[in-house]
Order: sequence, then C-alpha cells, then structure tokens
Amino acid sequence: MDTGSSSPGGFTVHIADELEVYFNEVAHGRPIGFVGSLKWKPPTDVYETDEAVVVHMDIAGMNSGDFHVELADGILTISGERLARREGKRHYHAMEIQIGPFERRLRLPAPVDPDSVHANYAAGFLEVRLQKLPARGSGTHSVRVE
Repeated sequence: MDTGSSSPGGFTVHIADELEVYFNEVAHGRPIGFVGSLKWKPPTDVYETDEAVVVHMDIAGMNSGDFHVELADGILTISGERLARREGKRHYHAMEIQIGPFERRLRLPAPVDPDSVHANYAAGFLEVRLQKLPARGSGTHSVRVE
C-alpha cells in the first residue's frame, strides 16, 4: 500500500510515517512539532540492553563520514544523503533503492549519557550505541532527622 505521493524529483513523502511520529509524540505528552519532510527514512531498529540504548540503521552504499549524528533533549537525529551510483546511461526497469537526503529523529526510551555516544558503520549498517544513565530514585532511602 502506498502511504505517500511521489514527485518528479525522485523522492517520496511518507505522510503516514510523519503522522505516526506526530501522534506518538502527542500521546506521550511531548510534541516536538509536525513538519512534512521531503527526506526518506531508512529502516531502523531501536533496542535497549541493561547498559545501553542501541540504534541499528539499515543503509547500504554509504561511507562512515556521510552521516551526521546528533543528540539533543533526548532525541537522536541521524541524517545524511545517499547519492545515486553513476555507471553511464541507464534504462531502468525497476527503481526501488532510495537516494537523496534522509533523516531519522528518534526519541530515546531511556536517559543516556551524552558523552557516551558511539557510532560505527560496517557492512551496510550504522550502529549508534548510547550508555544509559543510572536510574535515579530507585529503592528505599532513609533520612535521619536532625
């Protein structure tokens, strides 16, 4: 099912994806704005271990220096641009590999140490690993009254 509209420029606007992000943010009481984007969204997994939040993005055909990774206010933004491979004149029979600028904005599921962000690109996958901050206020604490 097509969830967006194609344009002559070769990119697809995924309105359903933008609405999902918008309603997810509103449902959690932290709206960050709704702006239709002309950027495509690579498939991305976000998971949590005992020590870290890990973001795993499927994006072949890039170099490690082609990515911009930024963390601000609990939102991880990964962006860049995948360029078309040039091999002379082509007559396409199918064109499913997306090219052009991309961006993913992900609200992290746990507080993380901003100084711990580590990104690695290998075998067509970008992995961003962020160390979680220790939970605050857990357990029972007694206070001596003076």
